Amino acid sequence: MFGYKQHSIRVLVVDEECVVRASLAALVSSWNGFQIIGGAETKHEALTQFRLCEPDVVLISLAGSEAIDTELVHELTRACGGSRVIVLVGQCTEDFVFQLMQCGAARFLGKCEHPTKLKEAIQDVYRRERAAIA
Repeated sequence: MFGYKQHSIRVLVVDEECVVRASLAALVSSWNGFQIIGGAETKHEALTQFRLCEPDVVLISLAGSEAIDTELVHELTRACGGSRVIVLVGQCTEDFVFQLMQCGAARFLGKCEHPTKLKEAIQDVYRRERAAIA
């Protein structure tokens, strides 16, 4: 299209469990137009990689209602304005979801959602961020 090169959506995956992180990275990178630019286990690693790699979207997978989970989401949303953060949550209480919403992430998805829902969420967050920049 007249010299236009499509930009891959650059995703940083954050989860404390290596297998989950690797699985999410494999899934997302299997989609055309998506690129995994890093994976982080801890809040410190996630913030460092965010600053170094400048991802388009940060995908955070959370296990449950631990204080560290909301702290991680809060720190990352503060670092990038929240507009680029998608949170995958497992089974959790309404209070936990409310706490996460207060942290300012762009989207929330249950871990039991179909992978196409995750793909659509990443694309939606990316489009919104690009529109806000333009």
